[in-house]
Amino acid sequence: MYKYLFLLTCMMRVGTLFAQTDTTLDSKVLQEVVVTATRNEQLLNKVPIPVTVINKQQIQSMGAVLLQQVLAEQTGLFITSNHGTGVQMQGLEAEYTLILLDGEPLIGRTAGTFDLSRMVVSNIERIEIIKGPVSSLYGSDALAGVINIITSAGKKEGVTSITGRYGSNSTYNIDGSTKIPYTKGLFSVNANYYNSNGYTLGGNTTSPTVSPFKAVTAQSRWQHNWTDKWQTILSGRYYEQRYNSYFSDSKGMIDDIGKEKDMNASLNISNTPNKNFTQVLRMYYSRYATDGEMRYQQDKSSYDASFFTQNYLKPEYQADWRIHPKHQLTAGVGYVHESLEATRYDDKMAFNTGYVFLQENWKPTDALNILVGGRFDTHNQYPSQFSPKLSISYQINPAWRILGSVGRGYRAPDFRQLYLHFNNAAVGYTVVGTKLAADILQEMQQQGQIKKVNIDPAQLKDLNAESSWSYNLGVQGNPFVHSTAKVNFFYNKVNNLIDTRAIAVKTNDLAVYSYVNVNRITTWGAEVELGQTIGKYWQIAGGYQYLRTRDNDLFEKVKRGEVYTKDATTKETRALTRSEYFGLFNRSHHAANLKIAYIHSRLGIDANARVLYRSKYGFTDENGNNTPDTKSEFVPGYATVNLAAAKSLFHQQLRLQATLENLFNYTDPQHIPIMPGRIYTTGFTWTFRH
Repeated sequence: MYKYLFLLTCMMRVGTLFAQTDTTLDSKVLQEVVVTATRNEQLLNKVPIPVTVINKQQIQSMGAVLLQQVLAEQTGLFITSNHGTGVQMQGLEAEYTLILLDGEPLIGRTAGTFDLSRMVVSNIERIEIIKGPVSSLYGSDALAGVINIITSAGKKEGVTSITGRYGSNSTYNIDGSTKIPYTKGLFSVNANYYNSNGYTLGGNTTSPTVSPFKAVTAQSRWQHNWTDKWQTILSGRYYEQRYNSYFSDSKGMIDDIGKEKDMNASLNISNTPNKNFTQVLRMYYSRYATDGEMRYQQDKSSYDASFFTQNYLKPEYQADWRIHPKHQLTAGVGYVHESLEATRYDDKMAFNTGYVFLQENWKPTDALNILVGGRFDTHNQYPSQFSPKLSISYQINPAWRILGSVGRGYRAPDFRQLYLHFNNAAVGYTVVGTKLAADILQEMQQQGQIKKVNIDPAQLKDLNAESSWSYNLGVQGNPFVHSTAKVNFFYNKVNNLIDTRAIAVKTNDLAVYSYVNVNRITTWGAEVELGQTIGKYWQIAGGYQYLRTRDNDLFEKVKRGEVYTKDATTKETRALTRSEYFGLFNRSHHAANLKIAYIHSRLGIDANARVLYRSKYGFTDENGNNTPDTKSEFVPGYATVNLAAAKSLFHQQLRLQATLENLFNYTDPQHIPIMPGRIYTTGFTWTFRH
């Protein structure tokens, strides 16, 4: 704690030099409305939960095309490349963060990770990021936090725009959108085409690092006000990607061709009979599907084929009732039906979940805001869950406020962990879900395939949801004129972490794997974001995160001297010391960002430079002690520099922009395949307002 207080003091002293990356420093920010943190509209400077808002102008100034590019530059978020491009938050992996599109969950996760590369940012109005568990409102997968991608604008403005962009690796992006307001509503449509030749790092000739692909996204929204009390919103989205890759084995080269589809539709019917009561009925449906085929180039014979189809249906009712000027009650009830069919699943699988949530927002004084609530989920495959949360903020004076929260989050076991049945014919191992483990293992024993049983499969049937208790304490304010400051301390303790275990050994000496609840992990640290506007045209922005993580079971073994390493000097085996224990893999102790921006509205000039730094982190376990402890097991720390410059012409109707990512061409093919080296892009946007 003393280390945190010292850090806070130092950062406050340099508050005139750094500015928060995602905050505009004028007074209008204080009146910005956010919806994700409480499921209803609240002023950003009043909500008792830490919220990061990234608006359309900030996304545009970066020259970003994909969601991962935007999130990579936010304090406390790390982009990972395990099972797709995901985002790590407060030291918790990507599968613990819920990704929403206009308040509804996006499905199609691979091993728990939602691939951010499926999301283009062209029609995003703003992104709201909530750090810490939000299971009290959103249920499973919100254990680490929520990222809500909002595509609807608050104002009815007629505008049409066309964007074209071309860059390195023959990557080009064409985007068109229009919003058509009329007396009682608004209609909008957006279409995007994204093409890339991919890239290959490290001189690899057997397979590209990222395959060539083509992606199409189309989205529409119709909002109609039938009366001053009734409104409907109908929206839909379609995404399709096709890729073409190749690799080789002992028999020759193999073509890997596949496609991915993501579709969703929603209908919201809202009724406001009076100023104190609002009710909304939401209907949401989503479908995600992949289809892949691998064939030998020489004779076109089949190497492998696979498919995956997931359906998600959710009706939900929510009511907001202002009982008293100081009390607002939010309540809701919903149901989720989720089904899956895939190559590696024997039958069609289905999950059914029912839930209710309740939240009370109490404002006893103008300075004090208290939010208390909880959600109860009942599930047909694992025990019921209750997720409470308490958040409090207090306005110390006009310039400063303090806020804190405590809450429970959970993440449900997925289809893979319950129902997967996969035999790797090439290597020889087997993976089975816990619901199938007993029957499959018995069948394999009868066939004489099992040499040894390590874990009684009868113990694997009941896999509990992973759960956490999280604590956040923060301070927000304006230390100087035209400046902002945010400091947040966090502590997360996750129980029943689901881990892979070898439950049996086959006669070929390879394993049969399944899943068990074993580990307990802890993450804690601090985030600081400070900012300053200098003169009329300059803004300087920066943030820093200090993070520590721990596998509690493993750390207890370290303290008892039961974990061993090889001494770098003597080359002798010895016990690992407590000070040498680094923490969980893929977590850096230090990360920082810095942004310098020049904005001259009258001349139509917008230019910025951003520096991103990440300290070393563990990547692999070469000596089998389950923790990074030797130099070769770490990825060295690195920094990247991104540049962007834009010029607006013809009364801001035409915007020309050039970007340069990864200025110094940093690459690490072995550890960071999603970083392709130096990337150039140029583009234009033509906007017509009507």
